[in-house]
Amino acid sequence: MARAPDSDRTPDDQPSVSVIVPVRDGESTIADCIDAILATDYPADRREILVVDNASTDGTAVLVHSKQVRYLREPRRGVSNARNRGIAESTGEILAFVDADCLVEPQWLTELMRPFEDPEIGSVGGDLRHLPPTTAAQRQSARLLGNWQRFAFTSNPAYPITANAAYRRDVLERIGNFDPHMTRAQDVELGLRFQERSGRRLAYAENATARHRNRSTQLGFFRQQLGWAYGAGLVGAKFEAMGGNPVKPPRSREVRRTARGLGIVIWARLRGRGRAEWIEDAWFDLLRQVAWWIGARAGLRKGARIW
Repeated sequence: MARAPDSDRTPDDQPSVSVIVPVRDGESTIADCIDAILATDYPADRREILVVDNASTDGTAVLVHSKQVRYLREPRRGVSNARNRGIAESTGEILAFVDADCLVEPQWLTELMRPFEDPEIGSVGGDLRHLPPTTAAQRQSARLLGNWQRFAFTSNPAYPITANAAYRRDVLERIGNFDPHMTRAQDVELGLRFQERSGRRLAYAENATARHRNRSTQLGFFRQQLGWAYGAGLVGAKFEAMGGNPVKPPRSREVRRTARGLGIVIWARLRGRGRAEWIEDAWFDLLRQVAWWIGARAGLRKGARIW
């Protein structure tokens, strides 16, 4: 893993970049996301912005059409299909990805491109932070995720979370685009292929900051965790089909242990001990455990049928 070097390149020397933003039913976030990208300090004549509408049924299309970006519609459901459509329609040497519920900072694209000055770098992950929480669900997502891009970079093998990441076009031509079968955890699976087949290195751009808007409700939190667990199961099934060690989903006893922990903090609070936030923490820990117990098993079963 490498870090971004210092740069003395002029704007005319900067690589051409295609920023690809997949979105589905994102009318509440997409306008702010696009405005933030448009406000970045990267030379406008060296970048294009492609927003791929993945069969939205709300007002997403109207909002995107009102901005100085390229609108694409991908009717096949799934963010892998949306990103692949953006890749196919793009022209840049570098392909940058950001999610529709993220806000990038003004220096984001410049800093995300900086590590590519080293020809050995094939992919870059940018810093992922959380927008200030206003609900319990958002507060707990920030607690549980922490600095999730850095966490992804400490995985074995390391991979960049595509809510804020970039790849060289020739790298994706070599290793393949996003797997449409991966309805979740596409970045994990693509990162595995990158490490195995690209012959290039991965770099972390700590100043290429995007801030993620977490789910605001308990149901949204649970569904997101369920989706991530399902994706982890898919990745595990594909890895096992390729000759890797079998992947085991979370055990029921881990769910029971977390439930007991919730009961303990509730009882302590009733007796005037502990703090109220301990109950909130324990409750969301339990929601997460249940989601992963269900989702990982479903993903493994689905993956076994595919691969």
